[in-house]
Amino acid sequence: MSKKGSAHSQDLLKYQKLYNWCRTLITSGVIKNKDKFPSENILQKKFGYSRQTVRTALNQLEEDGLIVRVKGSGTYVSYENKNEDKGKPRVGLILSYFSDYLFPRVYDGIESVMTEKGYEIDVAVTKNRLNDEAMYLEGLLSSNLSGLIIEGTRSSFPNPNIRLYNEIRKRNIPTLFIHNHYPNQKFDSVEMSDARAGYEAAKILIQNGHRRIGGIFKYDDMQGMERYKGFIECLSDYGVKFDDDWIRWYSTKDMEEKLSKKGLMRMYRRTKDCTAMILYNDEVAEHYMEFLEDRGLKVPDDMSLISFDDAELAQSGDVKVLSVIHPKYNLGRVTARNLLRMMEDPDWQKKNYSHRFPVTFNDGNSVRDIRGQD
Repeated sequence: MSKKGSAHSQDLLKYQKLYNWCRTLITSGVIKNKDKFPSENILQKKFGYSRQTVRTALNQLEEDGLIVRVKGSGTYVSYENKNEDKGKPRVGLILSYFSDYLFPRVYDGIESVMTEKGYEIDVAVTKNRLNDEAMYLEGLLSSNLSGLIIEGTRSSFPNPNIRLYNEIRKRNIPTLFIHNHYPNQKFDSVEMSDARAGYEAAKILIQNGHRRIGGIFKYDDMQGMERYKGFIECLSDYGVKFDDDWIRWYSTKDMEEKLSKKGLMRMYRRTKDCTAMILYNDEVAEHYMEFLEDRGLKVPDDMSLISFDDAELAQSGDVKVLSVIHPKYNLGRVTARNLLRMMEDPDWQKKNYSHRFPVTFNDGNSVRDIRGQD
């Protein structure tokens, strides 16, 4: 395929991803009818897409009757779920934030199971704020819910909303965590095997001759800490040196600053002696690959990379980042199915409805074999 053709295909892929993300936000009720919708500029900044790509997605949303543009005022949601039946049984879904590449597919998986069984879904997004989580939990507890699916907020830390989680147990509301869980709450969860994934990622690099391995990890959610845990355990098992300076951290709050060009430069200065990096997810990998490219460095010739989530974001020319596959749609379906089983089981609190997905990798080519060279 020519470079022009390849670029065109990438633009189409980006447009479709943006459209799907926006559509799911609207149809799930995260952004409600008559609410203001993010502007072209905001979407451009969030996704890093061209104005034309963003405009194409918004035009399609407008054609589908999901948004309306009001001259001089902005863009508004124009979707009202006429199929919603207030008499139907309902489940609550609390998410910490809606990632551009994970949220639509995970939600689609949950919805495909729940709607088939006649359930409506009430969605709330905390934006990783514990106060918002408390507010939404209180609201959902006052509703007549059949069950709850929760993605933990700042899940690497003990959760302070203990009273509300105790109330959930007291009322015997079947509750299942998705993506993560809290260290101080004993609820079952459906997750990736994040620690194992971090271990296997490090193992691939070591088996390809890398001994100077750095990483960028997120410290305010459990996935980041588990991936880091697996990484350092693998280094220890294989007798590979750990260096504090080669590990860089960021959180939801400072992500924009840390992944800016200046922020990445500060990280790079500490990790430039590394031959390989393990990155928290494909969003970080995309930023890092662009940063390396701007500096005239090539992946994997000058730096090998491994990431997580297989989001099909981090590509530069013929290079595709090697990434642990996130089950996305299937994770949503397994979560919904397990919750349905819990809702039929009055003794769900005494049973185990957790699930961990096995670790698999995509066909990325971002790791170079340097055995005998380093």
